[in-house]
Amino acid sequence: MDTAHSVLKSAKSFFAGTLLSRFSGLFREIALAVSFGTSPEIAAFMVSYRLANLFRRLLGEGNLQAGFVPHFAALEKEGGHFFRDVAYSMAIILLAVVVLLEGGLWGLRAFVPSDWVSVIDLTMWMVPGLFFICLFGLNSSLLQCRKKYFIPAVAPVAFNFIWIAAVLIYPDVTFLAIAITLAFAGQWLITAFEGARLLSFKEWLQPKLFSDDFRKLLKPLFLGIVGVGAVQFNSALDTIFARIADLRGPTYLWYAIRIQQLPIALFGIALSGALLPPLSRAQNPAKRKELLNSGLEQGTMLMLICTFGILAFGTAGVDLIYGHGAFTRADVLETTQCLWAYGLGLVPTIWVLILAAKFYAEKNYRMPTLASLISVFVNVALNAIFVFIFDMGAVSIAMATTASALINALILSRGVFTKAYWIFFGKVSFSCSAASIAVFCLQNLWRLTSRNILFQISHLGLLGAFFLAVIAIFFYIFKLKIIYRKGSEPEMG
Repeated sequence: MDTAHSVLKSAKSFFAGTLLSRFSGLFREIALAVSFGTSPEIAAFMVSYRLANLFRRLLGEGNLQAGFVPHFAALEKEGGHFFRDVAYSMAIILLAVVVLLEGGLWGLRAFVPSDWVSVIDLTMWMVPGLFFICLFGLNSSLLQCRKKYFIPAVAPVAFNFIWIAAVLIYPDVTFLAIAITLAFAGQWLITAFEGARLLSFKEWLQPKLFSDDFRKLLKPLFLGIVGVGAVQFNSALDTIFARIADLRGPTYLWYAIRIQQLPIALFGIALSGALLPPLSRAQNPAKRKELLNSGLEQGTMLMLICTFGILAFGTAGVDLIYGHGAFTRADVLETTQCLWAYGLGLVPTIWVLILAAKFYAEKNYRMPTLASLISVFVNVALNAIFVFIFDMGAVSIAMATTASALINALILSRGVFTKAYWIFFGKVSFSCSAASIAVFCLQNLWRLTSRNILFQISHLGLLGAFFLAVIAIFFYIFKLKIIYRKGSEPEMG
């Protein structure tokens, strides 16, 4: 039976796997920063990586999951054949897409400025990875339907280790681009065994290409592609705007958003991923509302703590993680400004993830698509204004991203948030802001001038403990607690 407790349990499993993958991802970014810093060469690589991953977001991961999970949950015993037919059909489509993209990029080389040729070449090396990462998204959707959240969450560890090995063995951007395709293949392989066990070997040799059930998946997938595609195309434009504003701009955004995405991956994606299957199975509107409200409360509380934590520890955290090797003090300050701007978008982002899961569970794909398109328009307009009119630099890209996330969330949240929720929001916000102010005061009294990594870790650890202690005190004063007991309602004070 699906309850708020079971969703939280699934989210914890997702969290455990994601925690391991994100820690390995952190080491990956450290290796990148130490080896390349913010050089124009690695900035070109980051633009290429974003362009290559545009199609990964279109056909894989969350977009595919949103269409696959409700259909798989409804088919029950026939789900194995559905998965087989989708896997074969997607593989054919992906091969065709890879060939077309490679041909298109090759032709584009003759028309772009000389300083953009390297971006095209690096993208071409990474495009074949699209085949593996999209099939990984399909495997992950299957595993989540079967309440196995740890494996898909931890699979990116293989990707990150291959990336790190490439940087350490031969720090060259072309070599790294080639290694990324191999890394995507390794990530896919880890999740491939669960699907293989669904059917016998003979059944796997009898696929129904583009079956009726697969065609039913195309409508939500197409609408998802429109919505997600607009967002991802916009993300690709972000890196281009950043490169126009500053040749090193893409690197500041890259390093900043990697920190900002950590709480989203650990908590936001875990909650939304764990919510979608039970929301899809819930037939009672009251039950669906209960699951949704508990997810929003949990997500909001966690993201508010992380938001104020980023504001309080942004500079110290960036300096500790990246401030070594080729990464200069000026790079730390630029990256921190981008991190603060991105950090303000954590709460709107968790709203979007959880509210979109609600619409997907209801098989309403139009509203998330419309919200995405509107938010993209806002983001592009703000980017153009900030970069071309006000000449604000890379930080303005992060500001526009946060503003567009808020617009997206407001569109999806119509009629969802209650007065009780906003009272809860206010109490948590006050608690976190008080803790953040207390940390700022303590930092002024206790400044750390040494860049010795052990001193940095100790300094940040003690400040973090103080921050959480102040939050705990205010939570106690406001009687803020969310406790899940098996089979019980969430209790909120």
